[in-house]
Amino acid sequence: MKKLLSLLVLLVPLISFAGNNDIYLTQTGTGLTLSIDQIGASNALGTSQTRAEISGASMTVDLDQIGDSNIIAASILQAGSSSWTYKATGDSNTATFAVGGTGDVAGSDFDYDAAGASNVLVFTQGDAATATTGNQDFDIDGTSNNVNVKCNVVGCVNNWTIAGNSSDVDTTQAGSADSNITGTLTGNSNEVTITQAGDKKNLTATVTGASNDIDVTQSGKEHTIAMTYSGSNMNIDIDQTDTVSSNVANLLLQSSGGSGSSINIDQCASGC
Repeated sequence: MKKLLSLLVLLVPLISFAGNNDIYLTQTGTGLTLSIDQIGASNALGTSQTRAEISGASMTVDLDQIGDSNIIAASILQAGSSSWTYKATGDSNTATFAVGGTGDVAGSDFDYDAAGASNVLVFTQGDAATATTGNQDFDIDGTSNNVNVKCNVVGCVNNWTIAGNSSDVDTTQAGSADSNITGTLTGNSNEVTITQAGDKKNLTATVTGASNDIDVTQSGKEHTIAMTYSGSNMNIDIDQTDTVSSNVANLLLQSSGGSGSSINIDQCASGC
């Protein structure tokens, strides 16, 4: 017995810090509480071929990956009134989430927190017509990160806070109405592309830094943009298409540091 206990003690450090672990998960039910921690490098929760699938209502899901080159590929098929959090600490981590692929995710909240460089997030909500509403918060701190977020539902809310340089952020809202984006960008040489299609889309953004490239396209009617920016050599391009001419774009330069910047705003009935 003593020999067995000694062996277990020796194994514990190896298990705690090793990488290359794989988890495959299929869970269906109401009221699930799920917590997964993967510590080390090259861990995986599901893959593009064998995904982690979760379905149910009133769920609480907390996923943490600490280390480099970790992968998560999760399908949250149906998750009304649920909360899920994913945190990536390290470099070159890749996360893919498909949310609301078969059912409703109304009243749900998703939080993404990344600290490191060259991390990738692909998040899609609402390929099923019933996947209404949803709130997403994206907090990214580091360089050369890539975030691709698509929301195909009514009443989608995206909040993102990005600090660092040379990141690429693409956000698309394609639901019929009443979606919002609130963003804070701090850093240099970032590329941000925002596409909002449908009616009554709102964008509120604060941008601080130099050589950032921001492209905003809004199609439909009754859209608003409120952007506050400071920094030099900024490139801001805004297109608002509205057949009844009711869009609003409000840009405010915080200081005199906007030298060398280029701002282009087009508001038209079609074909901006």
